[in-house]
Amino acid sequence: SVGDYALFAGGADDSYNLSDVVYAYDTSLTRSTPTTLSVARGGLAGASVGDYALFAGGEDAYSNLSDVVDAYDTSLTRSTPTVLSSARDTLVGASVGNYALFAGGYYDDSDYSNTVDAYDTSLTRSTPTALSAARHSLVGVSVGNYALFAGGAEFDSSYNLSDVVDAYDTS
Repeated sequence: SVGDYALFAGGADDSYNLSDVVYAYDTSLTRSTPTTLSVARGGLAGASVGDYALFAGGEDAYSNLSDVVDAYDTSLTRSTPTVLSSARDTLVGASVGNYALFAGGYYDDSDYSNTVDAYDTSLTRSTPTALSAARHSLVGVSVGNYALFAGGAEFDSSYNLSDVVDAYDTS
């Protein structure tokens, strides 16, 4: 969410037709459609920081992993900040303090990522400490002064579900 809007972006249908559509719902639950994503993709993640809602990563229509980040401000104007440090799919987002964080995901067909990218209120990207275990399809939530990344799947010669929780604070 950003300002008075909740935003939903991208995704895929059952036939894996990818979408670049963004839907914005205001506080009266009126839906509008701001400028589309810069690239249609599924498996992307969302998080917000300051005056921006960000959508990062995913996979495009050619099965290429994406490092693209789209940012929408409180007027629903889209910009494209610096790309993720690595292209990846099924990553997750969460916010803490003045940062939107994007963590984990696939970075190729069999390798999972432990990378975390952080975007500050000026949309400057940094890379904080990596997740303690590389995984995809994890869940990200914000609570108090923490962003938590939990669960998902790890890969170590077989597909294993994870019970790992990583916590990031405002620093």
